[in-house]
Amino acid sequence: MAKSPFSKTHTVGELLQEGERLLAESSESARLDSEVLLSFVLQVSRSGLLISLRDQCSEPQASEFLNLLKRRRAGEPIAYIVGEREFWGLSFAVNRAVLVPRPESELIVEEALQFLKGRSSVRLLDLGTGSGCLAVAIVHELLRRGVRDVRCDAVDRSVEALQIAKENVQRHTLSQHITCIESDWCSNKEALSPPYDCIVANPPYIDPHEKTPIELSFEPSSALFSPDAGLRDTEVILREATALLAPHGVLLCEVGAGKRKLLEPFLKPYQDKFTVSLVGDDSEADRFCVIRLQAR
Repeated sequence: MAKSPFSKTHTVGELLQEGERLLAESSESARLDSEVLLSFVLQVSRSGLLISLRDQCSEPQASEFLNLLKRRRAGEPIAYIVGEREFWGLSFAVNRAVLVPRPESELIVEEALQFLKGRSSVRLLDLGTGSGCLAVAIVHELLRRGVRDVRCDAVDRSVEALQIAKENVQRHTLSQHITCIESDWCSNKEALSPPYDCIVANPPYIDPHEKTPIELSFEPSSALFSPDAGLRDTEVILREATALLAPHGVLLCEVGAGKRKLLEPFLKPYQDKFTVSLVGDDSEADRFCVIRLQAR
């Protein structure tokens, strides 16, 4: 543990100001990052932190806070530092074996829930589950809405990622509804249980030659980058997953922004048997859209 630069004890408020100053050049959310890290050190909520600005912190607490600030200044995502991230209003354990869940991926959850509305039973497949955030969020919400017959296969080729997914399934008491399966996309056919009403996927979709923010260097490259302009894994999913859909089932697959033209030859073979659409803002300012294929 690095020696704290503080010569005396500091209040919560003073440490927050110091954290914001140290992160000002490396983070666009320096104040928020400072609050999250100090809340983690003190083991209090952010609201509890903000009503305790005059409370004194010990030298060991200040030293630990400084160490976390250094990690954040180096570009490490907050989620990896504190070991969790919120998605769909739920808390998920994360580490460097899985991608950090991102708010834009909630569009997949929204689309899936809209498609599955009114059903009494659901069979779901989550390809490349990572932290399990898509599977857990969808299943959790379906159960909350009164759907009791819900089964989901959550697939990943990374054993380390599946360990985190299993932890999150257990965290939200969904072990009876979600099965974690080791598979390279749909290759482990014996373990899968088609047909599926809904298949969701968030595959790697960044071109390996694309310049990316430093934060991504901390995340698993196998979950970020895909050859062929970032679309090779997407093509595999389209080919393999569509064969596993139930009649009138839907496939929702997240892809990078600015790829509509590149996607056209990939999607053309499916236009006879599927209703094909792209959901979301595909402008270059955004980072994603979602392919929606519904079987006719």
